[in-house]
Amino acid sequence: MIHKMKSLFFLLLLSFFCLPGQAFTLSDNAEISILTCSPGTELYSLFGHTAIRIHDPKNHYDQVFNYGTFDFQTPHFYLKYAQGLLPYQLTNTSFRNFMNAYLSEERSVFAQKLKLDSMQKQTLFDLLLDNSREENRFYLYNFLFDNCTTRSRDILLKSTSGKIEWRMADTGKNFWNLLDEYLQVSPWVQWGIHTILGQRGNRRATPFQYMFLPDYLMSGLTTAHYNGIQLAENTEIIYQAPKPEINNPWYRNPLFIFAAGAALLIFALCKLKNKILLNTLTLILFLFTGILGCLIVFLGGFTAHPITAPNWNILWANPLNLIALFFLLKKSIPRFIFIYLNIYLTLLITAIPVWLFARPAVPFASISLIILIFYISLQHRKKYTSV
Repeated sequence: MIHKMKSLFFLLLLSFFCLPGQAFTLSDNAEISILTCSPGTELYSLFGHTAIRIHDPKNHYDQVFNYGTFDFQTPHFYLKYAQGLLPYQLTNTSFRNFMNAYLSEERSVFAQKLKLDSMQKQTLFDLLLDNSREENRFYLYNFLFDNCTTRSRDILLKSTSGKIEWRMADTGKNFWNLLDEYLQVSPWVQWGIHTILGQRGNRRATPFQYMFLPDYLMSGLTTAHYNGIQLAENTEIIYQAPKPEINNPWYRNPLFIFAAGAALLIFALCKLKNKILLNTLTLILFLFTGILGCLIVFLGGFTAHPITAPNWNILWANPLNLIALFFLLKKSIPRFIFIYLNIYLTLLITAIPVWLFARPAVPFASISLIILIFYISLQHRKKYTSV
């Protein structure tokens, strides 16, 4: 019994020291910095990261507040992630642990100390501690409008009563322009994200909206003023990682692979007139486009993501292709499939001029796929007319 009481006392004592944060008054030499971390190689880290550091040597306090964490043990984790309903949370850790993580990943870390007075620093610190409470720490992550970077920006605004003047230039970029600056290092990821997301990414963003990306918040802070004074000191390099090697040869790019593959396959179909080859390609392409179409419908109609609809890729990646596939592999096709093919062919043949003039959010690399699918669909349509 005594042993159990000692164990319980130890756990209570440990939990006291491990609480997210205890309110106290910051000393006069306390510093608050916005930390910007460079992009990583994993998909979730391609756009970088933002956090807030509170450093008070007098009180032996050096913690980093991080709005970009989530729990893998969340029930139905992957479904909620796909739906945009996964709860993210604010957590804090020691600056040493934070840096060790980025050192191990070889990702650069930059700091911008904020020129706030003692009262503003205390206000920001108290807001972070309040956000760290169990009942306040969770939020629904929205990649464009409510993420680790926008949360850091907005709590800074709140601590200064919204009186920060952002002087970042308007460069006329839309959301896709901003995302592509990071996606272009991974052409296949870029193609995939452009395919499953939608047209709303073509909307022009304001300079304030640019700051959903960590690098743009860092850039914005260099121009931000509060009461006529520059808000942040010069950017400090805490850790400069080696420049990552990017190896994306042109022959591995989806633009080349789709174009070369489509050209070779159409040539082979024209020369060989082989039904087995035609049916094999039909199975692969209609299965692929049908499943992709189902994903587009799911993301556009059943999730909370901000730019998943409308998505014009559904005109070629159509979920109805899964139904059509069942009949296309037969010797002859029924009339309703013939009608579907006519509609589908019309959509495909108008896709290229529409792409040239309307500039929908359809990857240019997909044009080759559209041409290949058009040719294969045309061959099956001929089966009906020849019967």
